[in-house]
Amino acid sequence: MADEVLCSIQDGIATLTLNRPEKRNAINQAMIESLTTHCSDLEQHRDVRVVVIRGAGKVFCARTRPARRWANSKMLEGTTRTGVVELFHQLEALRHPTIAMVHGDALAGGCEMALHCDLRVAADVARFGMPLARLGLIVPFELT
Repeated sequence: MADEVLCSIQDGIATLTLNRPEKRNAINQAMIESLTTHCSDLEQHRDVRVVVIRGAGKVFCARTRPARRWANSKMLEGTTRTGVVELFHQLEALRHPTIAMVHGDALAGGCEMALHCDLRVAADVARFGMPLARLGLIVPFELT
């Protein structure tokens, strides 16, 4: 199995690549844990000046589950839900500036991740969206 998130550091730029292109880089528990670990490790790197988050393949990060299933999913309860919120807070608090490099779809959790970065750079083909809004729902976890 491939790593959920790839990390490379070159010339002061740390690049975190969401590495689930076959699943449109959908966020899962392993990705949350990997991103959390990488962000913690990058806090210790004095040679890193900026952190870039990007997706492998054609999308940045798009959930593959239908929005109705996602809204009712047990995955959003308990530790996974807390892990997502903590990850987004960790991205906001990272001492390095964060840039979301969006080259395709940034939907649902991917849109939220991009919004929690300091800057977003989007290609012409980038699309941002919250599919749950079509159902009259908001993000099913607290973001403060």
